Amino acid sequence: MTSDAAGTPPERDEWARRFTQQAASCRELGSALYARLLELVAAEIHAGTATWDLLRRSGHLRFGQAAPLRLLGAAHRLALTGGAPDWAEVLPSCGGSVPASDEALLVSWRTLVDLHTEALGAGLEREVQTNEVARAPALALAVAEARMRETRLVELGCSAGLNLRLDHFEMDLGGVVLGTSGSAVQLRPEMRRGLGGLRHSGLVLPVVSERVGIDPHPVDPTNPEGAATIRSFIWPDQLDRLERIDAAIGIARSHPAELLRCGTGVGPGTGDGGAPGAESGTSEPPDAAAVLDSVLDRGGPAVVMHSIVWQYVPPETRWAITRTIEEHGESASATAPLVWVRFEPDQWDRRRAAVWVRSFPSGSDRLAAHVDYHGRWVEPL
Repeated sequence: MTSDAAGTPPERDEWARRFTQQAASCRELGSALYARLLELVAAEIHAGTATWDLLRRSGHLRFGQAAPLRLLGAAHRLALTGGAPDWAEVLPSCGGSVPASDEALLVSWRTLVDLHTEALGAGLEREVQTNEVARAPALALAVAEARMRETRLVELGCSAGLNLRLDHFEMDLGGVVLGTSGSAVQLRPEMRRGLGGLRHSGLVLPVVSERVGIDPHPVDPTNPEGAATIRSFIWPDQLDRLERIDAAIGIARSHPAELLRCGTGVGPGTGDGGAPGAESGTSEPPDAAAVLDSVLDRGGPAVVMHSIVWQYVPPETRWAITRTIEEHGESASATAPLVWVRFEPDQWDRRRAAVWVRSFPSGSDRLAAHVDYHGRWVEPL
């Protein structure tokens, strides 16, 4: 298939832009392989090749649903699980070597698409499962600053819930160590500002009494299928991230978390009215706000956290979640506080994320840190 004489159709233009924008993000975040590959795929879309034939079947995917990462995640999964040995040969995560020329990389990509169209198409329907363990230090800093002795840790958009085990990671923030010394997960982000003053003195993580994750598509990291899903969304030329994920999966096997499925519907009462996370026939489970409400109803101190999730949540659901937290905040106390930690894009500078902490019963909201999206650096404030 070739491009139309009058130029690329608008639909193809829009899809190609998704890939070039993701390429820029990958380049900024240190994946030269994905930056190159996504640019090549964008050109394939413009040209109307087999890659475009594959993607246009998923025309229902909106911009925020990360179709480029879904596609490359599906390709990586095939390589990791032995289904695409030729593609594995170009991926460092599989012991391969990235071709020096774009031409050679493109030949490998086209072969993959020709041989595995159906599997790649199925992968486009799979949610991106981001489990960035390196975000844990910034989250842990915010949790430690809350000065709680014990807490229930609740994560929205948890995916596999690896960061629900952050107290079992060793996190060195410029000489201040949080978590478990000697952990298999060692995290030492660049500290762009030191931890000083009363706010940062004597920091220690609370005892985690309960770990609860809420997600429309939770992944069990303790079984091979779930582990393969998590690993597939690690960028294959970032071997340090893959090593961290593997170590975190090992910790997850030893320290269980409760993973609850929520619906993808909007607002309170969207689900079937059954138990949170439960399914009845083909009915959708309760929405995220309803599931969160049931978890917070258990009482006691609680931290609700999420990282790079808000952009994927419909506005009505964001409002419902916010209202749920505020309602429970009204009954929080000094002995049973509620803390809301948000690691999300900085609204003033989209090149970085910001960690905000809202504490109840006071209701105060504070900017705790600026941070790299993948946790490579932290700037406490």
